[in-house]
Amino acid sequence: MVQDERRNMVSWRLYQFFVLWLLVRFVWSLVVPGGSWPLPPEHYIDMALDLAMLLVVIFLRVRMFATPDDPRRAFANLLCVVGVVSGLGLLGIRFTSKAAWWTGHLTQGAIF
Repeated sequence: MVQDERRNMVSWRLYQFFVLWLLVRFVWSLVVPGGSWPLPPEHYIDMALDLAMLLVVIFLRVRMFATPDDPRRAFANLLCVVGVVSGLGLLGIRFTSKAAWWTGHLTQGAIF
């Protein structure tokens, strides 16, 4: 019983971390202009990692809160929405322009 509670707490912390990571990366990609274009396989790896994190958020949400009596369920639902929107936004930014496809940022150019 104690081990199940501990595993659930670790899953909860991982869930929060992945949602926060996706949110920060999404805001970063929206606000900060992209720099130089990466070498060809790097942007595919970056997109695969974004998709993997999105799937991990969904998987952890389903696995952790299958029972309706958990008091964190409402907050987890909010985090799930934030994580899914951020993850899909990261992937969606890639389709806005050729520069965005390569850099993953909405705008291209220098910051100042």
